Parts: sequence; C-alpha cells; structure tokens
Amino acid sequence: MKKDKIISSIILSIFFIIFSIFNFGEYYDFHKQKIENKEIYTNNKNILENFDIKNIKQIENISLKHTPNKDLLDEIVKKIEKSKEKVYIEVYMFTENRIKTALIKAKKRGIDIKIILEKDPYMAYSINDKTYNELKKNNIDVVWSNTKNYSLNHSKMLIIDDEVILSTGNLTYSTFTQNRDLFVFIKDEKILNDFLKIFDYDFNGIKNYIENENIVISPDNSRIKIEKLFESAKNDIKIYMQYLNDEKMNKKLIELKKKNNLQIQVVIAETSVNNDITKSLLKAGIEIKKIPKYKMHSKAILIDNETIFIGSVNFSSYSLDKNRELGILTKDKQLIMDFLSVFKTDFK
Repeated sequence: MKKDKIISSIILSIFFIIFSIFNFGEYYDFHKQKIENKEIYTNNKNILENFDIKNIKQIENISLKHTPNKDLLDEIVKKIEKSKEKVYIEVYMFTENRIKTALIKAKKRGIDIKIILEKDPYMAYSINDKTYNELKKNNIDVVWSNTKNYSLNHSKMLIIDDEVILSTGNLTYSTFTQNRDLFVFIKDEKILNDFLKIFDYDFNGIKNYIENENIVISPDNSRIKIEKLFESAKNDIKIYMQYLNDEKMNKKLIELKKKNNLQIQVVIAETSVNNDITKSLLKAGIEIKKIPKYKMHSKAILIDNETIFIGSVNFSSYSLDKNRELGILTKDKQLIMDFLSVFKTDFK
C-alpha cells in the first residue's frame, strides 16, 4: 500500500514537471505581452497628448469617390486584375463575387494576396464564411481577425501595390449599388508604409501602435483625434455618420454648439438606433437630415471646410474604443471640394 502511494506521488510529480515545461512558454508569452501592451499604451498616451490638428501633413496624391456607383466596382476589379506585386485586404464584410474572382486569378498570376476577415460581424455572424472557404481553397492567405487585440475588425482597407484604398463601405455588392459610402484613394509613400505595418500587425495578431498624424485608428487613437478635430472648429462642422449613439461624442457636439455658436450639420442613417439622440441634438440647434434615397453608411467629419476625416469609425463606444477601425485625416482641397458636392446634395 505504501509502495503504491510512493509510485502515485512519483507519477504526479513527473506529470506536474511535464505540464510546467509545456506551459511555461505560454505563461511567459502571456506576461511578456502584458508588459509590452502596457508600454505601448503609455507611449501611445504620451504621443496623443501632444497631437495637434495643425500638424496634419499634406498627402502626396489623394482623391475621393462615392457610391452608389457601379463603375467604382469595375475600377477596383481592374486595379486587382492589373496588380503587379500585392493585394492586401482588411475588411469587415466581404461577399462581392467579382472581387473574389479577380483575387483568385491574381493569385494564379503569382500576386501576393493576403486577406483579414472579421469572423463574427454583428447580426451577420456567418456572412464571411463562404468567402473565407473559397479563398482558402484557392491557396490565398486568409485569416480571421484576432479578437485578443480588439472586439471586432470593422476596418475597410485595400492595399494594391503602391496604393491604399480606405472606405466607409464593405466589399459587398450593395455597397456599390445601394449605399452612400465614400472611398479614399491614396498614393503616398509614408502613408502606404504605415498602413502596411498596421496590416502586418493585424494579419499576424500582433498588438502594436503606429503614430502617423494623418492616420486614425481604433481602439488606439480615434476618440482623442476626433475630439481634437471637433475642438479645432471655429465656424462649422459637417458630419456623415451611420450611428450617433456615443454619449461622450454627442455631448461634445452639444457643448461646442453652445460655446462657439457653430453651425453643425449631420447626415445620419434612418434607423431607430439614432432616434433618442436625434431629439437632444435637434433641441441643441444641431441640424440633422436623413437620406431616404440611399442606405446611409458613410462616416466622415469636415471642419471649417479645411480638415476632413473619412473612415470606418461610427459614433459608438465599441467603434471608438474597442473595435479595429481605420481612417484618414487630410486637408486636401480638391478632396474636400468633391466631398462638399456630395454632402450638400444629401443635406438638401
């Protein structure tokens, strides 16, 4: 009996040693990541405290297009078909068949294709499964977004060779045929390199921080940068926003309206989510319009007709503080003129 107890103790000791050896690496990695994340957060906070809208840099080559516009779908497909080196995509929803076909053909030509998809889009939990499986079947590097670093990956970005395309819309047929969405086309070496770093971090599940005055990224800096963008307004603010259910942002708008007597115009989606906040904004003197003709899906903020943000960020705590979101800040005059022509039409 005593011998059996000794043998049992030895077996348990051996098991414990083996378990410890195999799990030490995981334990070490976990605590190393916690330390690294704390350092990233501290550095991020220090950088953002010094962020100033005045420091937004000129982007070499940037332009704007909007949907509904089926020709824009044709243009993106052709860009993929003519790609020479790489096509990287990070997107919330991807069901558009022509873009999928173009990617599969590009892969067969030897183009480097990498895709990041959201595994569980809200209220559309399996919408990306078919695309994921089709791309995998055709030997394309496709991964689900890493939920350790953010809640949902709500980004909409394509990188085709030396061009970055940021969008407020997903890669779905309805984006190009039914929705009011905005697409920003960027050719700028610094912007490209930083978005490539962001994509690489997200593709490999690495948490890191990229600071570029022009880039807005959740959950890292979008709330602070957008608040500072609002605070820079002297005359007027024009906003496209699908959802307006972040109390802090709405409170900021109301405060700025009262304090500086700003003209604030907002185009929103016709949805019950916006009903309660719409009343308080209207009461504060903020002008609000809903688009009856299109599905309103744009996210953009124009300050004094001088500085504009366009990206995937909604006014919600998840979008600002928890999701992966991507956007761009620019002072490009032609892009702002093109934006105004669309906004004024919708605000009538």
